[in-house]
Formats: sequence, C-alpha cells, structure tokens
Amino acid sequence: MLKELLENTILLFVAVDPIALIPIFASLTKGFNKSDIKKIYIQATIVAFFVLAIFYLLGTSVLDIMGISMSSFKIIGGLFLIAIAFQMVLEQRQSRRENTAEVALDDVSIQSIAIFPLAIPLIAGPGAMTTALLIAESNESNSIEILINFIPIFIIIIIAALSMWLSANLSKRVGPTIIIVVEKIFGILLGALAIEFVVSGIRESFNL
Repeated sequence: MLKELLENTILLFVAVDPIALIPIFASLTKGFNKSDIKKIYIQATIVAFFVLAIFYLLGTSVLDIMGISMSSFKIIGGLFLIAIAFQMVLEQRQSRRENTAEVALDDVSIQSIAIFPLAIPLIAGPGAMTTALLIAESNESNSIEILINFIPIFIIIIIAALSMWLSANLSKRVGPTIIIVVEKIFGILLGALAIEFVVSGIRESFNL
C-alpha cells in the first residue's frame, strides 16, 4: 500500500509539475499587489483541489454525462496556453497590467485569473485529470483504499500552493530584469508544452 501511495504521488507530481508554477505564477501576477496575489493563489488552490477531487471520485461518469473526451480537454487547454505563452514572450500581459499596482482588482478579475489559467489547466490540467482517473480506477469498494489513494491529490495540491506562495515572495526580492528574462524563457517552454497538449489531443481524437 505504501509503495502504491508513493508511486501515485510521484505520478501526479510529474503530471502537475508544481515546481514549474513558480516562474509562471510570478509572470502571471506581475504588477499585482500582495493582497490580490494572496487571493489568487488561495482561490486557484481551492478550485484545483475540487476539480481533481471530482475527477477522482466521479471519474469517467462526468465525462460520459457531458459527452466530453479527455482529448478535447487537451486540445482546448493547449490552445489557450499557446495564447498565454505568446503574451508572455511578447510582454503583452505587462502592457495591460502596468497600472495594477495602484488600481485594485475586482473580485471577478481575481477569480478569472485564479480559475484560468492557474487552477485549470496549469494545476488541474489534462494530465492531472487523467492521472486522477487512473488512480481512481485502481480503487476497490473498500472505503479505506479510496481514502488512501486520495492522499496523493491532497499532497500535490499543497505543494502547488506552496510553490505559488514561494513565487509571490521571491518575485518581490528579485529585479525586474530577471523576471522579464524568466518570463520569456518559460513563455517559450509553456508554448512547447501547450503544443504537446494539442498534438496529443489530436492524435487521440483521430487515432493517429
């Protein structure tokens, strides 16, 4: 049981990749005040937790009811991430946020960023959703096993929250030049990851 718990935790860690959230979160929240950044990562953590919990507990039933395939998630999530990566590389996000330090964000704007792209698909993305489904498939009717197999999801969500908290603190201590360089580098990497999502989704949709 301990071995399976460790394997599931490692598998979900790779799928979510919470370490990569550190520079991405810093670039997405650049220019926001401390209070708004805190609201964003708290809401993103809560939303991502409930999304993965739903996929774990309800599994394929949700997808079957809505008529949605995981390949469709990969395609649409990848396309949106490509748009975000494009903005990160060309610094278009900064042009819209240069005055946000003085202007308070409303709750709708904060929730929008927290839900997309942070909670979905950067934390609870297609890979994480698929992994949650795979972990759930190994469950038997034993309620204790269901609870134990849920522990990796809880652990990874906590690590993701710590990564965003760490990002918020580090971004205040490094110069703007470093943030810009990191933003461009990870914008390119995020774009490559997004293309992988789209390609994978197309392959699965058309059985290529």
